[in-house]
Amino acid sequence: MKGYSREDIKRILGSSWPVFDPTHETGNQMRKRKGREMREGKRPYPTYPSKESRIADTSGKFDENGQYIYPEGSGFNYVQWLKDNPDSTEASSYGNKVS
Repeated sequence: MKGYSREDIKRILGSSWPVFDPTHETGNQMRKRKGREMREGKRPYPTYPSKESRIADTSGKFDENGQYIYPEGSGFNYVQWLKDNPDSTEASSYGNKVS
């Protein structure tokens, strides 16, 4: 016998071996079947959070202009870091003009 047997291929592939699907249903056929079942009432339609509830989750984080309001104490001020670390190599070039 030439080539690999079915058992050899399964051993080589390991966990990548495709699971046996008794219906041999493709992805597109599955999508159509699920849509048909939803229209017939056999399967519930998926539910998603409403737009109002999604907006409520972010309320209070934006101002009237739509700009994000950062929490107190968050963020990083590079200039302040340079002032706090005068011995760093970045601080030595801060404030020096290159001509």
